[in-house]
Amino acid sequence: MKPSKRRLCYLASCLVLGAGVAWHSAARAAGEPPPLKIGVLDDMTGPNSENSGAGTVEAIRMAIEDYGGTVLGRPIQLVLGTDQNKPDIAVSLAREWYTRDGVSMITGLPNSASSLAVNQIAHELGKVDIVAAAASADITGKGCSPNSVHWFHDTYADAKGLVDAMTAQGVNSWYFITVDYNFGLTLEADATRFIEQHGKRVLGAARHPLGELDFSNVVLRAQASGADVIGLANASADLGNAIKAMHEFHVTEKGQRVVAFFLNTPQVEGVGQDVTQGMITVTPIFPALNAETIAWSERFTKRLGGKPRTPSAQMLGAYGATLHYLKAVAAAGTDDGAAVMAKMRELPVNDMTIKNGHIRADGRLIRDLYVVQVKPKSEATSRFDFFKVLATIPGDQAFRPLSDGACPYAK
Repeated sequence: MKPSKRRLCYLASCLVLGAGVAWHSAARAAGEPPPLKIGVLDDMTGPNSENSGAGTVEAIRMAIEDYGGTVLGRPIQLVLGTDQNKPDIAVSLAREWYTRDGVSMITGLPNSASSLAVNQIAHELGKVDIVAAAASADITGKGCSPNSVHWFHDTYADAKGLVDAMTAQGVNSWYFITVDYNFGLTLEADATRFIEQHGKRVLGAARHPLGELDFSNVVLRAQASGADVIGLANASADLGNAIKAMHEFHVTEKGQRVVAFFLNTPQVEGVGQDVTQGMITVTPIFPALNAETIAWSERFTKRLGGKPRTPSAQMLGAYGATLHYLKAVAAAGTDDGAAVMAKMRELPVNDMTIKNGHIRADGRLIRDLYVVQVKPKSEATSRFDFFKVLATIPGDQAFRPLSDGACPYAK
């Protein structure tokens, strides 16, 4: 009988973990300290893999190596697995990793529904999880956990930043193309609230499933709405496919503007800078942010065997998140979840993309965001140079106020 995809995923994770358990037993027998295990729970081949997946794993490996490979005298070991964008698989793997296999922290987590589920497992078991890729504002709202950090920016901040920017440019009406699960629905709801606060109108929305390939129907509906702006409330491969369809139907040539709430460098590179030129988005990080990020991106690409690949904001963020976690473990003198979380909040966040950031009581990383526009390819100064910064949004203005988030642990 042919095994199911879920069974294959489980078997693959068991092989990785089984090897770790064997190594752990041999090391203990030799009197060596046990490894500190970090689990990367991600989408390795599905629609979220462009922005996270194998690239996030490589970024975390770079962070571990740059930190020195050990913490508190313990070697740092990675455990890898995929949730196939299914929360039930994420919960099953997270519980096994935390309880059976000694994983101290789980990161990656590009699917918002899976991230919300893992938040609760980490809280229940006193472990840590860092959401480096998913974006639902619920992660630090009604679905928050005292043991979780939301490292990536979120639907609230992104929606507010982009709506404010487009309103300043005279936009009066919107239509959404939205991926039909927590991330997209939360993003659409947040953006709608800000649009209406500005006295502008939402003319409708077309929903599509995660992993959609044919966007012709939803694009035609968006065109027929007559809205000034079509807002793409999706990400990764879905976003790339939607942008291609917009181009094929000559949406911008016919007078409508297209904006993407979570446009990322892999989509600009994959679809083409000539196709995405002029599009506006909000982002916390991009490869050409500064000289340090350009140098890091060159290292990252070379480690992939020379295969052309531009790191995403999620990959750059996963690098910084891992470094901050390891610093907190060292400062706490333990990998105990509560002690490490206390240190993560206490220590300022400083890396190549963040200066003096901090983690709030609800787990929200507070950092500056950037309103950016895809520049013409003729203006690029390096292979990673896709974005022109239009505005910087200070961290204390970018994110939802703590008092408005409904996080029960952040009173």
